[in-house]
Amino acid sequence: MVYPQFRTFYTNFFVNEAHNDYLQLLIETGFVGFGIMVWLVVTIYARALKKIKNWSNEVGGAVTLACLLGLTGILVHSTVDFNLQIPANAALFYVFCTIAAAEPFAQPARKRRAVRSSRPAEEFPDTAQEVLQQPATNF
Repeated sequence: MVYPQFRTFYTNFFVNEAHNDYLQLLIETGFVGFGIMVWLVVTIYARALKKIKNWSNEVGGAVTLACLLGLTGILVHSTVDFNLQIPANAALFYVFCTIAAAEPFAQPARKRRAVRSSRPAEEFPDTAQEVLQQPATNF
């Protein structure tokens, strides 16, 4: 390792990770790998921001907003720690990325097409009294 040769203080601790995930990524993968990761994060945020226009009316938008908040927290924390080196944190980061960038998985009821019955309207009883007078049928 290069670091022990140039340190200006004595310590018995072994430092093998930078306490900054961005710096660690840049050192390990170079400018190309760092650029790919920046492109990934920008793409995820761009797709997610399109989905959260009506976040208060749609479940998918609210879930996307929650994932964006989680992603932002992880990315901010990555500036002062190496939390993405921990497998569980990295897995959570990629799950948030997937949910935030995915196509909407649920549509509100008013956007769904109504399913129409094949029975004509005259077959349906108009009042509760007619319903009670009909014979019971076994299905």
